[in-house]
Amino acid sequence: MELIFLGTGSNNPSPHRGASSLALRVSGTSNVYLFDCGEGTQIQIQRSSLRASRITKIFITHLHGDHLFGLPGFLCTLSSSVLTSPVMIYGPLGLREFIETTLRLSYSWLSFKYEIVELIPNAYDGVDENLIKTTIDKQEKSEKCRTVTMNEDGRYHLIANDDNCAVYAISIKHRVPTYGYIIIENDLPGKFDIQKLQQSGIKPGPFCSRLKAGESVTLDDGRVLSPLDYVGPSRTGRRLVILGDCCDASNIIPHAQNCDVLVHECTHDNTLREKAIEFGHSTPLMATTLAEKCNAKCLLLNHFSQRYKSKSIENKENVVKKSKKEQGGAEAGENEDEDDDDVTVDLLLEQAKQSTTKPVFIADDFFTYTIPLSK
Repeated sequence: MELIFLGTGSNNPSPHRGASSLALRVSGTSNVYLFDCGEGTQIQIQRSSLRASRITKIFITHLHGDHLFGLPGFLCTLSSSVLTSPVMIYGPLGLREFIETTLRLSYSWLSFKYEIVELIPNAYDGVDENLIKTTIDKQEKSEKCRTVTMNEDGRYHLIANDDNCAVYAISIKHRVPTYGYIIIENDLPGKFDIQKLQQSGIKPGPFCSRLKAGESVTLDDGRVLSPLDYVGPSRTGRRLVILGDCCDASNIIPHAQNCDVLVHECTHDNTLREKAIEFGHSTPLMATTLAEKCNAKCLLLNHFSQRYKSKSIENKENVVKKSKKEQGGAEAGENEDEDDDDVTVDLLLEQAKQSTTKPVFIADDFFTYTIPLSK
């Protein structure tokens, strides 16, 4: 299981940081799940190690443009690939209208099968019931689209058991209906002790796969091998939490306990807390507080205001500024103090580390994190 951050900027893409998008390589398969698809995502995919044709499921956290303006173009790009199964697209109510309207007005037709699953807002999302009814009523019935409502346990049950995992959505607080996604991997088989098998005088063979799967095996000489003798206890599957934009994700706490990874937005630094909350966003302290309450094993921060530059970009710009100063040009003199207030994502990381002892990472574009198996 591997997370690849394709775009980690807020509001709009820049030359140095893409709009929101995150990919998950699913363990045990070649499939990839895509979370959000901001403008330019398909370019970021081409720059990464990912193959677009491997993306089988797309999850949109909310309907702000910086999280879905790249979706119609990406779907059109997928049309040039040979896809063997339908692409599943999950997101808030209104996603279907956005996709179908954009494709229709641009005379774009997809060559592959797809299904759109819309999440009907609940009371927490604060959407007028009449608006919900109007939106649903004006949509034509289609086999390509369906809706899902929140379950009694407070979760939207999206995937029960596909690619060896389940996926749920939970409402979190932003300025529009927004969801966090929880991916729960099935428990994994225990480790196969091949040395113990060899010490028993048995030569490994094709039957080993059956033992690993928990089956008893009868050898040609009549001996019966039990998986209990050669396979260790099953290991707990990994649990990932990927949040959309939010200023309050407390809804997710009961369902995210002991998660292996928490991906949390971090738009502004702690000194801009009021501004962050006003626009439905978070700071390092808000992110670490949630991580502590969830007892998350690792916290990955993303969705940075463009004012926080990546370290590599800052270094490059310092080289350029130094060169201009050495040339002694008028432009260098005029702009000498222009970037004195520039800050980098290191400030966000430093503030986060001050409020937690958990591992915290800044997830800039193309940052990759491999989720370790439980021991």
